[in-house]
Amino acid sequence: MGQELDGLRQAIVDKYGTVHHFCRRSPQLNRSTVYMVLNGNYPGNMAGQIKRIKQALADQDKSGDVFQAIKTEACRRCAVTVPCNKCDKMFKAQASAVLQIFSS
Repeated sequence: MGQELDGLRQAIVDKYGTVHHFCRRSPQLNRSTVYMVLNGNYPGNMAGQIKRIKQALADQDKSGDVFQAIKTEACRRCAVTVPCNKCDKMFKAQASAVLQIFSS
C-alpha cells in the first residue's frame, strides 16, 4: 500500500506541482481526505478513496478542455472586451458538472 500511495502522490506532484494545487483543481474531492489517504491514515474505505483520487487525476485532462471550451464561448459573448478571469470559478463548476454527467 505504501508504494501505491507514494506513486499516486508522485503522479499528482508531477502533474500539478503540489497536492494542494491538485485538490484546488478537484472540487469533487475533500482536501483533508486526500491528505489522509496519501499519508496512509484514512480511517474509512481507503481503496474507494484511492479510486476516487485516481479518477480525478485522470479526469483533470478532460476537465481542463471542457473548462476552456466553456470559457472561450462565454467570453466570446461577454460585453467585457479584455480577459478578466472573473467567471473562472463558475466555469470550473460548470465543467465539473458536465464531466460528472458523462462519468455516470
